[in-house]
Amino acid sequence: MVTQLNLASAPARQGGCGCGCGSNESTPELVARSLPKVIRHGAIIGGLTSMKPGQKVILVVDHDPLPLLTQLNRVAPEALDLTYLERGPEQFRLEFTRR
Repeated sequence: MVTQLNLASAPARQGGCGCGCGSNESTPELVARSLPKVIRHGAIIGGLTSMKPGQKVILVVDHDPLPLLTQLNRVAPEALDLTYLERGPEQFRLEFTRR
């Protein structure tokens, strides 16, 4: 079954689409385990590289994501700044800022 979104009825907020992406209240967090494993790296890389300059997101994972960082560096070298906010052992939090 395919679910279709009715974007015309989505509540609009200041800043655009209603998802909160135009809000500067706090840095959004992406919890990687919420994404299906088969699309996880692609979805994360696509999201990070589509951010506007100055935008930030915090990635939350359960391991040091070195393979993801290697892929990201290959696809978009020097596009993002990275800061580790937490380094395990159970949780890693990385803040990405689009250059």
